Amino acid sequence: MEEIQHYEIESDRLRFRRLRADDFGLVAPILQDVQTMYAWEHAFSYEEVCDWIADMLHRYREDGCGYFAALSRQTGALVALAGPLVEQLQERAEIGIGYIVRRELWGQGYGVECARACIRYAFGVLGAVRVVATIRPNNLPSLRVAAQCGMQAVGQISKHYRGKDMPHIVCALDQPLTQGQATAEDSADA
Repeated sequence: MEEIQHYEIESDRLRFRRLRADDFGLVAPILQDVQTMYAWEHAFSYEEVCDWIADMLHRYREDGCGYFAALSRQTGALVALAGPLVEQLQERAEIGIGYIVRRELWGQGYGVECARACIRYAFGVLGAVRVVATIRPNNLPSLRVAAQCGMQAVGQISKHYRGKDMPHIVCALDQPLTQGQATAEDSADA
C-alpha cells in the first residue's frame, strides 16, 4: 500500500513535506556534502545530521514550521531542504527562510523557487508581516536568490556557531499590503 503524503507547499516543480525521524538517508547527501555546506564551514557528521533532523521535528512542534524536504514533482527525488523557521534576531523572533539545494542541481533556479514558495507560505499561512534571511557574506548565490525574491539587506548580525562568531547579512521583505492568504496551490492547509 502506497503511503499518502501530506505536502505543506507546492510550486511549479516542487512539493514540500515535513521531515520525518527516518529521513536520515534522504537529507544526509546534502548536509554531509562539504561543497554544499561551505557556508557552515563544514559538512555534517552522522550525529549532526541526526541532531539537525531532531531540531526540525522540535521546531515543527514548538514553532509550527521548519525546513521541509523539497521534492521534485516529476521524480519524487530530493531537490533541496527549504522552509520557513523562527529565528531570534537581536532578541526578537522573526520568520526566516532557509534553503539548501543539492549541489548537482545548482544553477537551475531551485533556490529562487524554494525561497519564493517559503515566502508565500510565511505570509499566507504563518501570517508573517516580515520575512528575513540571514546569509553569510561569502554566500553570493544565496544573496542573489534573496535579491531575486525582492529581499533587501537591512543589517548584519553575528551568529555563534562551532566556537566562533560568524557574520551574517540580514535580508528582509515586508508583506505587501495587498498580499492575501496563500492559495490552495501554495499550501495544502489553506
